[in-house]
Amino acid sequence: MRGAACPHPAPGTRPAPSRRRVLAGGALLASLLPALAACAAPAGMRGITLSRQRLNELLARSFPYTRGFSGLADLTLQSPRLRLLPESNRLGTALDVVLAERVTGGRFGGGMDLDYGLRFDAQQGAIRMADVRVNRLDIDPLPPTQRALVAQYAPRVAEQLLADLVLYRLPAEQLALARDLGLGVGALRVLPEGLRIDLVPQGLR
Repeated sequence: MRGAACPHPAPGTRPAPSRRRVLAGGALLASLLPALAACAAPAGMRGITLSRQRLNELLARSFPYTRGFSGLADLTLQSPRLRLLPESNRLGTALDVVLAERVTGGRFGGGMDLDYGLRFDAQQGAIRMADVRVNRLDIDPLPPTQRALVAQYAPRVAEQLLADLVLYRLPAEQLALARDLGLGVGALRVLPEGLRIDLVPQGLR
């Protein structure tokens, strides 16, 4: 009597791979997951572009903003007008300025121009101003003594006032979807048409 013949695999099937091949395949798949996640992500999830108009609308929500000067005067910043500076990967903003004296009740108007970089606050899911620099501050007409005081302290006050100001907060559901796909916020790029928020595989940030 013949021994039982080994069963042949059914047509169109292959024998189960060896354990070594399974492990190798798993390692290869794990190495490709970030790239696959990026490819599988919907096109809108690979990055977000905010136009200059949209950025200005978002910025305007934080103004007017008032800060006191040692109890003597109040400095108010208002009516922001944003511009894109792609050559330096920064944003610029012109603001109207009002200086109101508390003792005399006098009010003086002027303007301020500044520029700043951007940083992503992962904990808050927010894009904030960074490295704020005041380039110009004009408040007229002020007496010489007051003009010197404002010129010395107002730019520093404005820079401290605007440091870490939230420009844009990513929607929680958008961040959650990105995390589910293995993506996170990468570069923040100022382009001629707006601000580009790149979403990249988390291991590549």
